[in-house]
Amino acid sequence: MSRPAIFLDRDGTINKDCPYCAKKEDINLYGDIFEPLKFLSKYFYIIITTNQSGINRGYFSESSLKEMNEFIKDEISKKGGRIDGIYYCPHRPEENCNCRKPKTGLVMMAMQDFDIDLRNSIVIGNDEKDVGLAKNLGIKSICVRNDNGIHGDFDAKNFEEVVEIIKKLYNLQ
Repeated sequence: MSRPAIFLDRDGTINKDCPYCAKKEDINLYGDIFEPLKFLSKYFYIIITTNQSGINRGYFSESSLKEMNEFIKDEISKKGGRIDGIYYCPHRPEENCNCRKPKTGLVMMAMQDFDIDLRNSIVIGNDEKDVGLAKNLGIKSICVRNDNGIHGDFDAKNFEEVVEIIKKLYNLQ
């Protein structure tokens, strides 16, 4: 059954940004994500899309990234939420790949794995790459935890505000 997705950024959005996090101990999830993700999981696919150029820069391995991703999925699952998929770009910006946000390759990969209603999907992130991804897909964006003057279609200080915006947009209870 087709359903919309939330394309969720990782670093700076659901966990405190740590440049080139290299191991699961570096992941520090924000406490305000758990209840909102539990609620949103009822209505949306929850898909993380993340640029991880640290792999091709040699800062950490793909197996380390997979450990970090499993840790994130497990922690969210323990609190009743769900992550359906995690898609990452391992390339450096100068490699000019199709999967590095704001390009749409990661979302196209997710659409091969899930029956996504793209038109009603939304991107949630904290910077211009996430807002650009939404624009390139022709869908809405919510910019969260950003005080650098970057604005999405909607802006939120935290995930409680994210959920309130989505409830109004999609008429959810």
